[in-house]
Amino acid sequence: MLLPTYTLAAWFNGTDALTSAHQRLLEGNTAQSFDAMVEAWQQDKTKTEHDHLTELLSLAISEDCGRSLSSLSLPNWLQSIVIRRETVQTPNRVYYQFSVYGSSQTGISKLSFAEWPDKSLILSELRGDDGNQFKLDFDTVSGIVHAGLYKLELTSNEGESWSSWVLIGEPDATQKISWMDSRSWRIAPTTDLKSTCPRPFLSMNLYQQSDVDEAPIWSEEKDKNLPTSLPIIDVPNGQYWFSIALIERRWQGAILFEDVQRIARAIDLPDVDLNDLSIENPEK
Repeated sequence: MLLPTYTLAAWFNGTDALTSAHQRLLEGNTAQSFDAMVEAWQQDKTKTEHDHLTELLSLAISEDCGRSLSSLSLPNWLQSIVIRRETVQTPNRVYYQFSVYGSSQTGISKLSFAEWPDKSLILSELRGDDGNQFKLDFDTVSGIVHAGLYKLELTSNEGESWSSWVLIGEPDATQKISWMDSRSWRIAPTTDLKSTCPRPFLSMNLYQQSDVDEAPIWSEEKDKNLPTSLPIIDVPNGQYWFSIALIERRWQGAILFEDVQRIARAIDLPDVDLNDLSIENPEK
């Protein structure tokens, strides 16, 4: 793993924990490097040291998309845990969503996610959606969740607890998906072809205009040959709400992260005869 000399010098001039994090990563001990990064975040830091930690985290993730960042496994009552950070652009505004969701054999009675040391994100009520699925939304987040150290804690319905430190990097500043017109959009080409992470995938959802908070009436996901225009959808005449999300994934050990850029708008869909029209679906 080769780094520019000035970058090496900057990291090794940091605190002991920052130096240790860098050395462990150079030695191939990614999980130990992660533990040292957590310790470094817990110390008083300058803006430069914060930036170095964020760069170091990105470098550690690039090894295997973050799977070896943490050796902490999920307990047997917790099947999956996902952390999602989302930016949503509509014609009238840009807003942010943040959620923690997953599945549990026993169900979850309590879930918290807070920035270290004592800052808490504003939580909404924990929902048990279907069976043992759960979700916690941070709908009142006033801005994108920024880089830093966070503490995730869960308690099962049977009183068992599990917690993990979570390191979050800076969101991508590049807008990768945008509207061309009401029926088509553009997707920025992938630049990091050597990435160890899965390629981004696309999630398309159509909602009744009056029931945007309900389940979509049509959905489709694509993980290759990403479409850039709306296919023909057999629905009655009317106005609908259409959203498209470009989703990128990485891991922190057993925890899955999703960074999402979503665009959404109202569209008018005519009632068409599908036998008379062919689906035009350009491929990237």
